[in-house]
Amino acid sequence: MLKLLKKLNKKEILLIVVCLIFIIFQVWLDLKLPDYMSEITKLVQTEGSTIGEILKQGGYMLLCAGGSLLSAFIVGYFASYIASSFSKKLRGDLFEKVEEFSMEEMNKFSVSSLITRTTNDVTQVEMLIAMGLQLLVKAPITAVWAIMKILGKNFTWSLITGGAVLILILTIGILMKLVFPNFKKVQKIIDKVNNVTRENLTGIRVVRAFNGEEYQEEKFEEQNSNLTNLQTFNQRMMSVMSPVMYLIMNGLTLSIYFAGAYIIESAGMMDKIDIFSDMVVFSSYAMQVIMSFLMLAMIFMMWPRAAVSGERIVEVLESNISVKDGGLEKDKGNEKGTVEFKNVSFKYPDGQDYVLKDISFKANKGDTVAIIGSTGCRKI
Repeated sequence: MLKLLKKLNKKEILLIVVCLIFIIFQVWLDLKLPDYMSEITKLVQTEGSTIGEILKQGGYMLLCAGGSLLSAFIVGYFASYIASSFSKKLRGDLFEKVEEFSMEEMNKFSVSSLITRTTNDVTQVEMLIAMGLQLLVKAPITAVWAIMKILGKNFTWSLITGGAVLILILTIGILMKLVFPNFKKVQKIIDKVNNVTRENLTGIRVVRAFNGEEYQEEKFEEQNSNLTNLQTFNQRMMSVMSPVMYLIMNGLTLSIYFAGAYIIESAGMMDKIDIFSDMVVFSSYAMQVIMSFLMLAMIFMMWPRAAVSGERIVEVLESNISVKDGGLEKDKGNEKGTVEFKNVSFKYPDGQDYVLKDISFKANKGDTVAIIGSTGCRKI
């Protein structure tokens, strides 16, 4: 996957930097909201506070929310442009590479697999780049920033948040362990489905002539069922993520407020308002931490398949060409229709001996040349 990212051009890298700046600005605005919420909580419980003061803090919250929305829109626009531009270039590179393939490389990958790698695999990489620039970058920045905000606020609340994060990480790790090996199988089965479909479409007249529709349907149904069953298992495993996430988020909020109730009850009268305000802010920051890991979980759901697709694309781009085209020499005057071989040897990929070895000849226009090799005499 990292080898593919090296193909990003300067313009795309510059846009990634711009996205990073707006993401940091968006995270800053999101994390300012709990501060204003804390001020509103204090003003509501403080005697002598006016509606104007509360509305002022609420206005700041609206400005932060609006700025965060605008930043998200800009990041989404640039991310989609980078992903689509990169995938367009990647498809072009694959097409040009396949044009250089000889029959040996075509048989190695198969036509159906090359079609999948040029379409489905590139789409998986494109989706990862588009979502990764928005979530993969934002999530760790938000998590680290939020943790720094709540660090040292209260040991009990911090311990509860740490436990929730640990449970979430373990859940993600177990799901990745179960699902990751299947994504490589998915892409290979898609190759087989494409192969059966292409075979049926190419030979449709032969299939009908020999009344082989039922055979082709059974052949397709086998591969289609394998793909369906595997994808059903993957989706069921990934669907566990959503209820676990909501359970952790709601359980974390409940635990923070439950522990906060005991802390407030044992505190002095003058400290109760401050503790309650800190509890509200801490709960908001804790939600930011959990949401960050939720965003990472969404990326982890896309990463395994995109990583497999990236490996398959790189495999094509880095494959060695067995038969390379020669260079074009300058025109040698009036000489036309001339073919010249110099020390040419040939053997089949699986053969041990050369069919032709050290063959040198020059054939002018109208000449007939006989080549005597291990398989007999040939005229060209």
